[in-house]
This record gives sequence, structure tokens and C-alpha cells, in this order.
Amino acid sequence: MNEMLMKKELAYISHKVYGRGLTQATGGNISVRVPERDAILIKRSGVSLEEVTAEDALLISMDGEVIEGFGTPSKEFRFHLGIYQTRPDVNAVVHCHPNYSIGYACLERELPLPTVTARKILEHVPVAGTAPSGSLELAENVTRVFETYPAIKACLMEEHGICAVGDSLEKAYNIATLVEDTAKQSFIFEQLKAMRPAAVTNF
Repeated sequence: MNEMLMKKELAYISHKVYGRGLTQATGGNISVRVPERDAILIKRSGVSLEEVTAEDALLISMDGEVIEGFGTPSKEFRFHLGIYQTRPDVNAVVHCHPNYSIGYACLERELPLPTVTARKILEHVPVAGTAPSGSLELAENVTRVFETYPAIKACLMEEHGICAVGDSLEKAYNIATLVEDTAKQSFIFEQLKAMRPAAVTNF
């Protein structure tokens, strides 16, 4: 796939993330590794995922320098680069702010996996510690989780959101949706489980 097609796909996945309700306002960022260039394409800062175009995908080096494009890379570019450097199997990163997942992240709880599908595909979704958005500390926290658990497909980010990865943008997006749907299912299950004793008493 040439770089223009990759930019168009990045825009397409950005729209899917926003349309699915996985992030709000200008939050979230998406990137993809560019084969044979030791670089990535990443959404520029300040544009909503709802409105991303191919021109909003900046090419940056593994050192974080802008090679092509206009604007400033997403302030979270550091943990994107950290993941790519740590995980050569990862070709795409989707970071977003889905509501149910954030609930578990704020409790510093690893994502519960109540379904056979979640257990089979996700296996383990740990939590990266909190730090200010765009900070080196946050990048180190997220990168460390992917170093510590080299097979994970996603992590929760305390007080922040989630980070999902894959060998393609579509697969990273699918992991992000599965993480959020699993968080929602876990919340429903826990609510129903808490109600069960009262329900039994009423019969």
C-alpha cells in the first residue's frame, strides 16, 4: 500500500472511531507504521477524528521529527513511537477515550473478560499508570506495559483512555471496539450480579 492510500485509510479509521463513540472532541489519535521507511503516519494535533483527512496524516521519524506534512503531530506521539520500537509486530495504534473502559481505567482495574470471545482474543488487558497527557512520563508508562506484557493487544490508561494495537489499522480498530464492548458487558454483568440476591428474595 502506498503512502497516500495509507493516509486515506488512517482518515477512514479515524471517522469510524469517532462515529462509534469511542472518543470525543479532538481527543484520541491514530498512527500506522510506514513499511521500509523507519517512520510512521500519525494524526496531526488539534483536529477531531470526525474530521480527519488524508492531509492531516503527518509522516514522522522514529525520533519524532516531522518528515512530511503541515502541522504538529499529536502530543501523544511519544507512546506511539515507544510501542512501535518495543513491538515490531505492531503496525498500527489506535488511542481513544471510550466511556466504559475509562471507568475501569480510573479504578486502576485491569479489564474484566466475562466472555469467551474476550478471553480468547484479548487474553489480558492491563492498566498503564496515570500521567499528564502528552508527557514523557505517560509515554514511558504506556511503553512499559507493552514491554512487560509483550503479547497484549491493548491496555487501559488510568484516568485517560485505551491504547489498542494490531498489524493493520483495521485490526487495531477492531481491538479498540472489542475492549470497549467488553468493558460495557462487564459493567452490565457486575450490575446484574449485584442485584441478584435482592431479586431472589423477592420471589
